Amino acid sequence: MAELVPSPKLLEPEGVYLCPVCRHGQIAPMVLMDTYACNFCRHILSIDLTHQTARLEDTAMVFRWQWTGTTWRSLNTPPVTLTYTAIVLGVLLITLPPGLVWLGQQMFPPLSGDRWHWFPLFWVGLTFFSHAVLVLRIFAGLAPVQPLFGRDRHR
Repeated sequence: MAELVPSPKLLEPEGVYLCPVCRHGQIAPMVLMDTYACNFCRHILSIDLTHQTARLEDTAMVFRWQWTGTTWRSLNTPPVTLTYTAIVLGVLLITLPPGLVWLGQQMFPPLSGDRWHWFPLFWVGLTFFSHAVLVLRIFAGLAPVQPLFGRDRHR
């Protein structure tokens, strides 16, 4: 059965939304105030309905989020791009540790009749695989995310 995707909607003055700070509680308008408050973390936020943004008001630092129609997107951190330096460091992180383990296995080979003679090569493969998964997971987090269904209308 297909999972229902919530339809994007604009922020409304009397709406109740997921808290962008704790992502657990819900923010709702405060009585006799022009601000919103979370029922879980108790943070106070001001909402700009024209720009569809929220700003945290009870701290000295500026924290802002933009409403995408279904969730909040942080405006605090600039988008990170994948550079040649990051790619070179990733390749080094994938190849250097397994290379060092392989070099150790070549310099100090296991005894020929040992039951565990396969373990050093297994360790080289495991080191390569684990470092590759680590680097690819980091690079996947840097790649832009495309919506699964339809287009993002609020960009």
